[in-house]
Amino acid sequence: MPIDREALLRNLLASFQEEAGERLVALDANLPSWQNQAPTAEGIELVFREVHSLKGAAGAVGRSDLERVCHAWEAMLVLLRTGKQAFHPGMATVSLSTLAAIKRGLASEALEPAEVKRLCHMLERLPVTQTLDGKSADKAVLATAEPTPPATIPAPAPAIPQEPVEERAAVWRSQTLRVRAELCDQLAYQSEALLQAKLQAQALQRQLHGQLQCFEQLWQTRGRSVMLGEYLYRQLDQGEPINPERLRQLLDWQEESRRLIDQLHADAGQLRQSSNLLSTEMNSLGEGMSRTVADMLQLSCRSLLDELPALVQDLAEQTGKQATLKLPATQLLVDKRILDALRTPLLHLLRNALDHGIEPPQVRREAGKPDAGQLEVDIYQDSASHFCLLLRDDGGGIDPAKVRRKAEEIGLLKAGSGELEPQQLLNLVFESGLSTSPRLTNLSGRGVGLSIVREELEQLGGSIEVRNLPTAGTEFSIRLPMSRSSFRVVLFRCGEHCFGLPANAVSRTLRVPLDAVKQIENKTVIPMAGRLLPVWSLAEVLELAQPEQTPVMVTLLVIGEETQPLAVQVDTMIGDQEITLKPLGKQLKRVRNILGATVLGDGTLVPILHPQDLYRSTLQSAGLAFVPRSGYAAPVKRRARILVAEDSFTSRGLLRALLETAGYEVQTANDGLDAWNALKQDTFDLLVSDIEMPRMDGFALTSKVRADRELATLPVVLITALHTAEDRARGLEAGANAYLVKGGLEQDTVLAAIKRLV
Repeated sequence: MPIDREALLRNLLASFQEEAGERLVALDANLPSWQNQAPTAEGIELVFREVHSLKGAAGAVGRSDLERVCHAWEAMLVLLRTGKQAFHPGMATVSLSTLAAIKRGLASEALEPAEVKRLCHMLERLPVTQTLDGKSADKAVLATAEPTPPATIPAPAPAIPQEPVEERAAVWRSQTLRVRAELCDQLAYQSEALLQAKLQAQALQRQLHGQLQCFEQLWQTRGRSVMLGEYLYRQLDQGEPINPERLRQLLDWQEESRRLIDQLHADAGQLRQSSNLLSTEMNSLGEGMSRTVADMLQLSCRSLLDELPALVQDLAEQTGKQATLKLPATQLLVDKRILDALRTPLLHLLRNALDHGIEPPQVRREAGKPDAGQLEVDIYQDSASHFCLLLRDDGGGIDPAKVRRKAEEIGLLKAGSGELEPQQLLNLVFESGLSTSPRLTNLSGRGVGLSIVREELEQLGGSIEVRNLPTAGTEFSIRLPMSRSSFRVVLFRCGEHCFGLPANAVSRTLRVPLDAVKQIENKTVIPMAGRLLPVWSLAEVLELAQPEQTPVMVTLLVIGEETQPLAVQVDTMIGDQEITLKPLGKQLKRVRNILGATVLGDGTLVPILHPQDLYRSTLQSAGLAFVPRSGYAAPVKRRARILVAEDSFTSRGLLRALLETAGYEVQTANDGLDAWNALKQDTFDLLVSDIEMPRMDGFALTSKVRADRELATLPVVLITALHTAEDRARGLEAGANAYLVKGGLEQDTVLAAIKRLV
C-alpha cells in the first residue's frame, strides 16, 4: 500500500527537526575552533559526516534549499578531507556563516532562493583561495570572487557566543510531555522518602554486620569448648575425678555463649521489626512512585483525536470524496505510549474507510445518502485496565460474498469448505493479501494494510474486530490496555516452566476430574454451558515435554471469542497478580506466542504468552477446518524481510515507513557495521543501504556481502545522495543490484526496484 505522502511528510519533518538539531549541536561545538587554528583530520571528518547526514535528511523530507547548501558545503569539505585543498581562515568564516543560514532555514519554511544561490557560490569559489605555491590569497579572492555587497562574506569576527550544549539540544527536541505540577511534587516527596528508606536500609545493614561479628565470636571459641567437652566426657567414662579448672572453663564459655545468644535473639527481633516496617514502607513507596510515573505518562485521548479532522480532509481530497468526522467529547486518559503506537493503525483504518468504505458523491446521491460521507470515532473506558475505540462509517459496508470469493482465490479458504457465518467471513479482511477492492490506488488496495493493523495492535496487547452496521456502513472495534507496562496476568505451570497470560484473555478457569474430559470422534472436548469445547494441551501447542503421569484432576484455561472458545490444559494454577511487562529486546522483537516477559519477586523469569498467537497456534495444532471470529483460517504467508542500513534516522524512518506500509517486514541498522552484524545473525530477503556511513560505508558493505558464501545472492539496493557516474559505476561494480539517487519521496521508484528483486 503506497504511503500518504503528505501525512508522512508532516511526521518526517518533526523527526528532521530533531535530527537537524543534533547535527547542529555537533557543528556548533566544532566549527568555532576553526577560527583560531587549523582543524585536525578528525575534526574535518566529523564536520563532513554531520553535513553529509544533514544533506541526506534534508533531501528525504523535500527541503531542497537546505540540501543544495549542504551539498556545496560538503563539496568544499571533501577537498579538505582528501588533502586536495589546504585549509585557510576564510573557510572557517564561510562555514560559520553557512551554519547560521541553515539555522535560519530550519526556523522557517525555506531559505530565499537568492540566499541559497549566494551561499552555494561562496562555498564553490572558496577552495580556489589557496594558490599553488601555498601562499594565502584569502583577501584578494574574497574581494573579487563574488560581485555582491561587501557583507556577502563577513570578515573574521570574534567567536560566536555559544550556549551550553544541553540548552541548544533542548531547543530541537520535538517531543515534550506536559506534567501537572502536583505530580512533580508527589515524585519529589517520594524521592525524599526513598532517600530516607535508603538510610534505614543502611542502618539495618550495620546491625546485621554487628550480628555477624557476634556470631563469629561464638564460632571462634566453639573449637576450644568442644575440646573441653571431649576431655570431661573421657574423665567421666573412665571414672576419673573431674578437673575443676576445665569444668569452670566450660561453664564460663556456656555463660558467655548464653549472653551472646540472648543478644543475638534480641537483635534479631529488632531487625525483624525494622525490616518489616521498611518492607511495608518500600512497598507503599514503590506503588506510589509507580502510580505517579504512570499518571505522568497519562495523556488525554484528545491529543490523538484532535489530529484526525485535518487528516480526514487530506484523505478526502486525495480520493475525490467528501467526508465529515464526528469526534467524542472525551477526557479519557491513556498511556502516552499506547496513544503514540495507535496513530499508525488509526491512519490505516481512516485511509481504508475513505478509499473503500465511503462511496463517491454520485453513488451516494443515487442511494439516497448525503454527498458527504459520515465518519464517527467513539472512545470509552471498557474496564479498569482497558479502553475501546470505535471507528464507524456510513459507506457501503463489506460484502461477505466478495470476501469469501477473494479468500478462495488466494487460497485462504478451500472452495466449497462449507457454510461460514457472515461475521467469520468479515474477519478474514485482517489476513494478509485479502482485499475486495477491484482497483489499486495510492491509498490502499494491496490487501496488507488491515493485516498490519491487527499485528501492530496485538503487539500492544490489544485486539480488533469488524462488523457491518445494521443500517449502512462498517464499524471497526479496537480494544487496548490503558497502560503499556503494568497489567494483571494469570500465572500457571506447564511441566517445568512457569507462564503468564493476560487476565482479560482468560474467560474462565476450570479444575475438573479427568473423566469429565470426553473423546468424541478422535477429538478431546469438555461439555460446558450446553456446548462442547475443544481441549488442547499447552505443552503440545508450545512443543514442550509432555508429562509422563496422567493427572487425576485437569486444569483448563478457557480462551478465545464467545462464538468459538476453546480450553487449554495446563498442569498447575499459581494465581493472578499485577506484573510489569518487559519487551524481549531488539534481537527477539517478534517471537510467536510470546508477548513479553516479567520477573517475579523471587527472581523467576516468566514468559507472558501472546493471547491471539496462542489462540491461532492452538487452532493450527488442532487442524480445525473452520474460521473463528479472530479471523484465522490458515497460516499467514511470510512477509519479505528487508534490512535498511542508514545513519540518518530521518531517512531511516522514511524508508521504514515506506516499506512497512508496502507490506514488508523491516529491520534497521545505524551504519554498515551494524548491518553486517545483523546479516550474519539473522535472515533477510533484501538489503537497502546508504553509502556514506560511519565505520563501514555502503560500498564496503556490498563488497563483503558479495564475498560471503552465505550472502552472495542477497539482493542489494543502494540509495544515496552520491549521483555521479563514477559513484554509480563503483556501486554496481561492488555488486549492487540497483543504485538509486535520493531525491524527495520518490516512493514508486524505490518500491518498483524492491518488488523486482524480492
